[in-house]
Amino acid sequence: MTVTVARTALLAFGAALLLAGCQEDAAPRPIHLDKGVYQGAADTPLTAEQVRALQQRTAYQGVR
Repeated sequence: MTVTVARTALLAFGAALLLAGCQEDAAPRPIHLDKGVYQGAADTPLTAEQVRALQQRTAYQGVR
């Protein structure tokens, strides 16, 4: 009798796990994708300080 209870509990846990992966309110995903075209949100432009910091970081990468 304990095998039946354990099996039922395992099946109920598995069903709950599978159903948890199904989200009704999930963001809709595009079905048709254009190859080579980025369809995400636009990037925010970098500030002058961020550009300067990136330039300083990359200046040392080519030196060896």
